Amino acid sequence: MPPDRPAAAPSIPALPAAPVLTARDALELRAALIASDYTVEGVGLALGLVGQAALDRSDLSGAARAIEEDSRCATLLRIFVLGRDAPDADVDAALAPLGLARAGDLGLIEPAGPGRTRAALDLRPYGEGDGAGSLPGATPLGPDTAGSWWVLSDLGSDARPDRALRPDHVLGIGAAALTLAQATPRTRVARALDVGTGCGIQALHLSQHADVVVATDMSARAVALAQATAALNGLAWEVRQGDLLEPVRGEQFDLIVANPPFVVGPGWLGDAAGADTGIDGASDSVPSGYDYRDSGLEGDEISARLVRGLPALLAPGGTAQLLANWIIPDDGDWAARVSGWLEGSGCDAWIWQRELADPGEYVSLWLRDAGETPGTPAWDGRYAQWLDWFDATSTRAVGMGLITLRRTASAAPVVVCEDVRQAVEQPSGAHIAAWFDRLDWLRAHDGRLGAATLRRAPDLVLTTHATAGPDGWAPQVLTLRQGGGLRWEVDADAAIAALVAGCTGEVTVAELSAVLALSLGAPAQDVLAALTPVLVDLIRRGLLEPTT
Repeated sequence: MPPDRPAAAPSIPALPAAPVLTARDALELRAALIASDYTVEGVGLALGLVGQAALDRSDLSGAARAIEEDSRCATLLRIFVLGRDAPDADVDAALAPLGLARAGDLGLIEPAGPGRTRAALDLRPYGEGDGAGSLPGATPLGPDTAGSWWVLSDLGSDARPDRALRPDHVLGIGAAALTLAQATPRTRVARALDVGTGCGIQALHLSQHADVVVATDMSARAVALAQATAALNGLAWEVRQGDLLEPVRGEQFDLIVANPPFVVGPGWLGDAAGADTGIDGASDSVPSGYDYRDSGLEGDEISARLVRGLPALLAPGGTAQLLANWIIPDDGDWAARVSGWLEGSGCDAWIWQRELADPGEYVSLWLRDAGETPGTPAWDGRYAQWLDWFDATSTRAVGMGLITLRRTASAAPVVVCEDVRQAVEQPSGAHIAAWFDRLDWLRAHDGRLGAATLRRAPDLVLTTHATAGPDGWAPQVLTLRQGGGLRWEVDADAAIAALVAGCTGEVTVAELSAVLALSLGAPAQDVLAALTPVLVDLIRRGLLEPTT
């Protein structure tokens, strides 16, 4: 039986209203941020290396201590990122021409005591390089912005420890958002969709290489903050509210990205359990579910529904990517579970499992994410009930990773599930797109691989591990290593190493196999047949590159 819901906890205050920026508001706020040099580069200079390192580890006190100047940029950095307050006059000057009063009316700032102001929302610069490296196209607002966008979201519990997270909390720039941005292919497309846009981070990136950007979210607050982010950056998105894929039913897109509320657990984690929201928006209890992470669906159903539903929205050749978590059952066969979601999809798929967490580790991760304190009654109760649910559903662990789909015309789509635990070269989007291109090449050359010419990847090296014996060093393990890209390591034997060494782009695979067959004393046809699955794997991974 599923565990009971957690008991109610103390009340917490409502969030400030999300700002609605008119065209004039957006222009004046943008002008203020540029004039104050509140950009990625400007903030980096204000923090210095010590302050930036402190901010990277969420040490806001250390970051505040590192700021030595009293510039307009430093004022905005202190209030909007570090959770400090500042004199009204300093904030008014830093926000000119918008000014203190109008910023207060919009809900960007609030009083912090006599003559002092603090932020009501998180407003920070964000650069293309933060998420996806150098993308095609100009910077959003021209050279004066130093390549910065600005993102509006809710303040985290580190910046405002007096304000517990609300169910409709809209997350800012986090690790998951950056992971997805780095993994997204950045080729030019006509129509792009951002599912679960939150504050609009993925839509910002899509706006650089998509003619039309549609962004959706089930949360009214997220929709409002995404619209404010778009307005502040001078961008026009179609932002729609609705559940999962419902707002775009019947439409087609060339590229879809999704950072959904993928946390695996009992469904009541997503329904703001125990919350009794009044007209003023204040709740009588602290909920256990949060819109940005908890879907209200049991287990990994949110990921399953998206994987099943996304293919119908893809134009021919279109790509969809989503971050996902999935249950690893007692038998450990996560690949069968996840690949089963793609039956009849008409899509090739590459599914990466990047991390693995046992139930206790997973629950602790997400309780800390919500600002819960270990050892408190709230922590102990939710921890126990969540783990009871894992036990009741025979969940051995939770896999965390990335799912990429591409619509194919092939009658036999390929689905590959694998662990990708190594540190890959970032951004990885181009490498992921190249994997699907090589898959298409292999499909086109099925049965004709012998006539192809291949060359070694330029960053490919062979390492040999040997053991000492009576006759000297005896090679035991040969490993092909990719220095860049996805940094694969593949075990090889002497025959495979010799074949790869001969792949210079000048000799066909059949000719190389014939030479190898002579040295082995075996029929060339048999050698080619034996080597074909190995070559297919090396080509898929990019260790060998087709030249024909």
